[in-house]
Amino acid sequence: MPPTNSHVDVDVTVDVDDLPTKHNVHGKLSSTLRTLVAGLLLGCSGQAPGKAPHDSSGTLQAQNAPPPPAAPVQPPAAPAQPAQAQPTKPPPAAHVEEALRYDPADPLSNLEAADVLDRGAGKGRTPRQAKPAARSCAIQDEPRRVWSKAGIATLAAFDKGFVLAGYTRMGEAEQVFVVLVSGDGKLEPIASLPLRVPHPGERVAVPGLAADVAHGVTVAYTDGSGELFMQTLRVGAAHGGGSATSLAKGVDTRFAPAVDYVERGALIAYTLGTTPMRSTLVRIGVKGDVIGTHNVTPDGGGAAAPTFVRGASPRAIVTADPRNGMSPISRTPLDSDGKPGKVELTAPVGMMSQPPQLSAAQSEFGAYVVYSGMGSAATSAIGLVRIGPKVGAPEPFVKGTAYGALHNAAIALPNAILVAADAPLSAGKQPKHALQLALLDAKGQGPALRVDSPSGDATHVALAEGREEIGFAFSAPDGVYWGTVRCAY
Repeated sequence: MPPTNSHVDVDVTVDVDDLPTKHNVHGKLSSTLRTLVAGLLLGCSGQAPGKAPHDSSGTLQAQNAPPPPAAPVQPPAAPAQPAQAQPTKPPPAAHVEEALRYDPADPLSNLEAADVLDRGAGKGRTPRQAKPAARSCAIQDEPRRVWSKAGIATLAAFDKGFVLAGYTRMGEAEQVFVVLVSGDGKLEPIASLPLRVPHPGERVAVPGLAADVAHGVTVAYTDGSGELFMQTLRVGAAHGGGSATSLAKGVDTRFAPAVDYVERGALIAYTLGTTPMRSTLVRIGVKGDVIGTHNVTPDGGGAAAPTFVRGASPRAIVTADPRNGMSPISRTPLDSDGKPGKVELTAPVGMMSQPPQLSAAQSEFGAYVVYSGMGSAATSAIGLVRIGPKVGAPEPFVKGTAYGALHNAAIALPNAILVAADAPLSAGKQPKHALQLALLDAKGQGPALRVDSPSGDATHVALAEGREEIGFAFSAPDGVYWGTVRCAY
């Protein structure tokens, strides 16, 4: 049975030192105000696909066995940490709530009304000369705060830079913010999208996001009632534009929508909060109209947490059917127009965490799914499973040592897959986290890189491949951060 929702409120504002310059949404720009200032994973190794895992006592775990206890008395000790990247000091906090007050006639949320935003606009990039060792990654741009209060965001590459989209609160109101990190590292607002129905509690899933020069920026997001919207935004001389389109109601807000492009337009996949859960794929035309809606749920099963397989050709989407025991992962091939083929059961893995989150990528040597699972003593963990060309046995990426949700990301590179995850820094119920990044290639997993948050905690990791470097983003207690790495693969 699918789990129930749980929520806690969150509040997000922007820092004077990290905010954007003012823009006129009708295309009139100020040349001096240009930028934004502001399973069962330890038991998974060696498991043959299709067979139920054994617990530490040797008892076979049944398909629908009850879940393990929520919190054991003594969790396992935390593993040794990967190589550590030195954090930078976070910028000072400041209040500019008036600058972010939403005006329905202005998708930039009154940002142009605050000249004070220009005072920190000169911040650009000061990247390191990163020289990663073979089959590893090294920090190029240190983590830099781009949103000044706690929130959750996702990331996509755009032209020479990156775009972030996330949820934020201004008092009781909730918005989706979209920010451009330009090629020279400066920050510019693209839009602030209000939600008429705020989410009733803490957000656990980010918006969906895709971006490229041909299509612009496409954001998919849910409001507090479970209604799913999509909006296409311009990036350039006049940011913003477009209007929101409602795609569905009854959407499960615990799962992020997935967004990708085909030549004809955007593809958006989401999870319906039914029993069992079902996943749906929507095809959007070049004019923003819905040209097809497709069920991508296997017969006789459930489907949640849809995600596109990055780098796959032909395109594909994977979903999870989380159960109290072995949880199947399914794969659906897509044609050049995004139309789905037959849903295929691909790989069984151990029990997934609730709610589960998937990432997937394919390179020349094979395709992998990254998933949030459970380690020993019901701890949280991140697992990997190969789904092509042959299905492999699940293996741990972050072993279970602590409790609480962990998030993951994966992108495809020419000869490798880069995997990232939240990694607990200690055992227990309320650990802080760093990011753990590592390359997968034909030889297996390379050395891991640890990236620390300047404020001590890093969660909701996101990845995107830019032209010359790989961008990452994460959430922290004092805001949303962005940085880059270089990898040798």
